[in-house]
Amino acid sequence: MQNYGVSDETNKFYQFVNRSEELKAFRNITGFMGLQFSIVRSSTMAGDRHFPEEILIEILTRLPVKSVVRFTAVSKSWFFFITRFSFASAHLRHSREGNSANSLLLLRRFETESKKEKYEILNSHSLSLTCSAELSPQVACRVGYSRVVGCYNGVVCLYDDLYSDSHSVTLWNPSIRKHLILPPPTIKLGRPFKTVLGFGVNPKCVDDLKVLRIAYERNGEYMDLCALPPEAEIYSLRTGEWRRISAVGVNFYMTDFIWSQTFVCGAIHWIGCKSLENERFPCSVAVFSMADELFGEIMLPDELSQEPAANLYILALDESISVVKYKREVHRSSCELWVMKEYGVVESWIRLHYIELVEGMERMVGFRKNGDIFFSTNKSELVSYCPNTRVVNKLGFFGTCRSLYVANYVESLLLLQDHSCVTEDLAKQIKSM
Repeated sequence: MQNYGVSDETNKFYQFVNRSEELKAFRNITGFMGLQFSIVRSSTMAGDRHFPEEILIEILTRLPVKSVVRFTAVSKSWFFFITRFSFASAHLRHSREGNSANSLLLLRRFETESKKEKYEILNSHSLSLTCSAELSPQVACRVGYSRVVGCYNGVVCLYDDLYSDSHSVTLWNPSIRKHLILPPPTIKLGRPFKTVLGFGVNPKCVDDLKVLRIAYERNGEYMDLCALPPEAEIYSLRTGEWRRISAVGVNFYMTDFIWSQTFVCGAIHWIGCKSLENERFPCSVAVFSMADELFGEIMLPDELSQEPAANLYILALDESISVVKYKREVHRSSCELWVMKEYGVVESWIRLHYIELVEGMERMVGFRKNGDIFFSTNKSELVSYCPNTRVVNKLGFFGTCRSLYVANYVESLLLLQDHSCVTEDLAKQIKSM
């Protein structure tokens, strides 16, 4: 058993705890553990200056991310203790367990006036603002905004392929304002190519975030046709490196530019379609399992599989996958929301909602806990639509239509493990939190 804290460290610890915000959080946590804050304080002030590791873990893993980050400035030993992968995993487990009561949403939007990407964490029930953050100038796009590949375990994966040829990939944790620019990929194709990304986590290791990159060589005079199979590689946050994997047998490709993905049940999912010369085959859900790193396929019902892939969009809903089918006409547009009620069971696909796209609604972007659905509008606004009453509620959030992104969110310490940031530098960052 290791103890943390000497006299100076303990005094510094109480400097943080005596702040009103940290004091409230610390009282709540010690009370939850069956400890009296006054007893803990008096015993340590009386001479026992050490915190046993298991006690420290029990306390700190239950504190909000903002408070934990501040405690990294207590000392170097506390910094390295808190920034361990094992501690981040323990804190994440507690955050996920408590997130049902304190559900959060991440909202990303691009403001045309300020020309900045806004990342806001909202209470999923009231939609009140919990905190907001902006990307560092090192990461922010010079023109436009990044594609949000996905969001998982408190980290957002961004891909700069919409308005730039850089094709850089960045992991960004808005809770702790830390980002990581991934190293250049190892697969470099000589001919024109397109890439599709996937983002998720190894289900056997909750802190090992992974980015999958699929690279297709463009083939023939039709630029949307690609040579199969593609090449693939995967980046692991744990190793910090790209590693090539087999894509043999992959006989589908994802729609260019407007592709979407979602991570559910330990696997990444896209809308995939097959082609042979100029003939198109039915669409399906392309799947990549993070555990065994194998590609697969989930069949769609006929009502979806016969649609052009550009009309379909995939989203996560209630621990399963859902697909939106759009029908756009000059004077009337609509969409259908289909959901796989039992993940992996093709027969469980059902049409959950038919929605007339009224009041400028254009694109479905996410779901609320109460069953309402988020839409972006042609007026660059985020609205909430109730399928039961068909009422559209304006929420007061604005951003260009394609920039609006909403996802369930849980605060985490992932990316804090970058030890190139020393304690003194981190302290400067803490002051801005």
